[in-house]
Amino acid sequence: MPRRPLLSLKGKSALVTGGGTGIGASIARLFLEMGAKVTVCGRRVHKLEALRQSVRRQSSHLRIIGGDIVTEADQIVADALQFAGDLDILVNNAAISAGKPVAELDMTDWRTVHSTNLDAAFHLCRLCLPALKRTSGSILHISSVSVVSGEYDDAAYAASKAGLEGLSRYLSVELASDGVRSNVIRPGLINTEAFEDHPAEFFESQLPLIPLGRWGEPEDIAHAALYLSSEEAKFVTGAVLAVDGGESHV
Repeated sequence: MPRRPLLSLKGKSALVTGGGTGIGASIARLFLEMGAKVTVCGRRVHKLEALRQSVRRQSSHLRIIGGDIVTEADQIVADALQFAGDLDILVNNAAISAGKPVAELDMTDWRTVHSTNLDAAFHLCRLCLPALKRTSGSILHISSVSVVSGEYDDAAYAASKAGLEGLSRYLSVELASDGVRSNVIRPGLINTEAFEDHPAEFFESQLPLIPLGRWGEPEDIAHAALYLSSEEAKFVTGAVLAVDGGESHV
């Protein structure tokens, strides 16, 4: 019998939140390339349509859903299950930041960031859990190096991502008996549109903090996501994989 290709996701289905651009879009493209059916949700439909156009060969395996995970998570999950029939992988990637120093960060900002980055991620886990138990699936949370480094982002963002890592650790223990895994990728400075408006001085100040001497690309995170979501990682749960060029270890 032929051996299954390494890191294949053939026959698997995934839901990727915040997948219109950047890390989420890169994960979606790679999962499609490796054989998965992928549902991608996001608030900017035109970005989702651009993603669809970029994967025309696999477009029949892609479902895009315009919607906000804070208010429409139930419908998003229902649509994903209707499209794929079941769910093997949940990628909690959608996130926002307030972009303000603590002195300017009020409680409305704090709650808004947490509602997307942590509360909605928890709700999605609960909604997807019955399907993930059926498939012995996995949950992947996209965190941030800001959990251990205060060089950029803001307090609300860093705190919400720290909460996400704590949630993953707990889920990895509670859900282990159901065969469901939960892991975290902790990206460093990644070349996405989130940094498009940052001045050159910002990047000049950050690069000396990264031992590999460059910022990351969304594909760097996607390849880590592929491994943690694949059968090759079936004995990996409760892990936090830093993909940051060594920044968090300096």
